[in-house]
Amino acid sequence: MRQETVAGTEEAIALTPDQSECYARLAWLVSGDDPPRAKAALLRAAAVNPWDTRSRIELGLLAEAEGDDVTSRQYLLHAAEADRLFLPRWTLANYYFRRGDTAQFWVWAKQASAMLYGDAQPLFRLCGRVAEDGNLIDRLQIHNPEVRAAYLSYLLGQNRVDLIGPAVHRLLEQNREPDAPLLQRACERLLEVKRVDEAAAIWNRQADAGRVPFRTPVGNGEQLVVNESFAAPPASWGFDWRLPVVEGVGFSREDESRGLRVTFSGSEPEDCETLVQLVPLRNQARYELSFVYRTRAGASAKGLSWRVTDAVGGAVLKEGALSPSDADAAGQLSFETPAECRLARLALRYRRAPGTTRLEGFLVLRSVALKPAQPPIDGARVR
Repeated sequence: MRQETVAGTEEAIALTPDQSECYARLAWLVSGDDPPRAKAALLRAAAVNPWDTRSRIELGLLAEAEGDDVTSRQYLLHAAEADRLFLPRWTLANYYFRRGDTAQFWVWAKQASAMLYGDAQPLFRLCGRVAEDGNLIDRLQIHNPEVRAAYLSYLLGQNRVDLIGPAVHRLLEQNREPDAPLLQRACERLLEVKRVDEAAAIWNRQADAGRVPFRTPVGNGEQLVVNESFAAPPASWGFDWRLPVVEGVGFSREDESRGLRVTFSGSEPEDCETLVQLVPLRNQARYELSFVYRTRAGASAKGLSWRVTDAVGGAVLKEGALSPSDADAAGQLSFETPAECRLARLALRYRRAPGTTRLEGFLVLRSVALKPAQPPIDGARVR
């Protein structure tokens, strides 16, 4: 039989006439050229072994193709009764999907999900053709944490960020370390579409679990910048500092005190961003950005500035230069958020000043703070 030939399989049947596997193999070998003979071999396989569920499934599919729905269901249901594993339930879910019977489809899809192993994507895709609403974990009562994570990955892969809320909620409830990279991916995708509160919920739950060192206040409180003194290495995702990969620019932590050193080799682009953080804010409110820094680059240190933009609309809210200073110096700038602005993009930018060479040296950032501005005194408007 292992020769995979009709003659060899027939000889195997002659030697062991009660082996259903031989008949099933013969059916597979002759199915393309002699369908009636293949069907007869499957019937014999099912007759000699009541537990041969694969042959019954094949007979059920043959009966469906012949238009005999009654016989088809009998074979498929018998296979599911004899075999409590995934394949018969998956086959029945597909059968009822083809018949347009959504009630029975969900019955068998639920049973299939409980026995799922390996790649879950085919089941998710089939269910999505019936109802794609992000609630599959609850609808199928999926308890396996790996399958739950696979469903969130599926939705992200389908670019259905609008539907990931329920799946994210379930994974946050599980609070599993292996799910952290997937939740990070979900947080980033939510920030891309400016769903700030949902992204912040993921970030803060990860912070509570100790997987990121700082929470984000989501626009509330006196200090809105995360990791303001660079006490921890920037995570480069979520609400922490992001360190863009820029040719000629390097980063290191300061040894003697907290802070971040940004080193410029002199080969960096003439216009680039070197440090970025997304900060949730309130709309139509005034804020003050303050920072402590020092430089070591001589006259070429010109060209460094902070730029604050509306992360949604892209409008520049404020830009302020950093004056060269060999000693620790403090700087400050204020700005106001427009209507509908919930997320600001804070970036440290380098742009070569006219008449100077490219920056070669370093900048040390001791701290960066962003706080709500104090209200005007006696009705005067602060600028």
